[in-house]
Amino acid sequence: MTASDDTLPIARSPDPDDPVVPAALVLTAAFEDPLDERQPWLERYEITDTLAVPGAETPVYLTDSGIAVTTTGIGKSDAATTVTALLATPGIDLESAYVVSCGIAGSSPETAALGSVAIADAVVDWDRKHRWDRGSVDDAGELGESTAIGDSTDERPIDLLAYRPRDYVHRLEDGLVERALAAAGDVDLLEDDDARAYQRTYPEAPDSGPTIERGTTVCGDEFWHGPRYAREVGWLCEAYGVGPYVTTQMEDAATARALERFDLRDRYLSVRAVSNYDRPAPGESVTESFDGDPATLALAIDNAARVGGRVVEELVETDPLDIGTERAV
Repeated sequence: MTASDDTLPIARSPDPDDPVVPAALVLTAAFEDPLDERQPWLERYEITDTLAVPGAETPVYLTDSGIAVTTTGIGKSDAATTVTALLATPGIDLESAYVVSCGIAGSSPETAALGSVAIADAVVDWDRKHRWDRGSVDDAGELGESTAIGDSTDERPIDLLAYRPRDYVHRLEDGLVERALAAAGDVDLLEDDDARAYQRTYPEAPDSGPTIERGTTVCGDEFWHGPRYAREVGWLCEAYGVGPYVTTQMEDAATARALERFDLRDRYLSVRAVSNYDRPAPGESVTESFDGDPATLALAIDNAARVGGRVVEELVETDPLDIGTERAV
């Protein structure tokens, strides 16, 4: 049965005198068709309570198994605002909760099949960098040609920040990543003939169905698309020592940073399914490629929830970090 607003508990205000204590918090980014990352979670779990949290994008849904599910909104500012609101609300106690971002992402066609699910071991903030238009003005102040990456190592268009008190990359807890990968290995990933046909339009893409991957995810507010920008993203990851990137998305660096501020980043995971490639196929325009394919979007949303659900259930059942065994929901 499809969960809808009229079948879910009416949202109530959190009670600071009787806080809920979830065992896990699942963060999706979007909740409107055709990009509804939250719906599979509401369909697969029994929702027993709903909280209206000030500052959050949508209600927080609580399951009978101790899992809280909500959406952050798309982009870093929405993600940071939502996660901070949840962490600062007295009626929700997240001190003993594992936090999992779960949704779709982009990827390079050379990296993974469409519908594959990647568990991140590092989260790079794409927006913290210099972007130089070095060739636009010459010494006489005249406009000239801009330099594309690869034309000159000494005149690359991006660089690490000159003022950088730290690298803008979050390296996630290795033991937690390993536990998640082990749990994900038991999941049967869906395949789709239409998605596979679209994947074959990319000669460099793997000739296989979806797989489980591990690696770096890159987070940025910019909807970039195309091989030039992909090379720049790759360069930034290599500069941080976490290349190559596996997925790209728009929320996880902000989520990790908010959790870090509350000293809770050690229990954070990012589970992302590949819905599209970050560049066009031969004969396809950038605009056509960016719009993607409905089959690959639906496949990624489903596989992300399949793997995310299995990972969350494993964390709740085993509590690998021993962060809390007595919880009340």
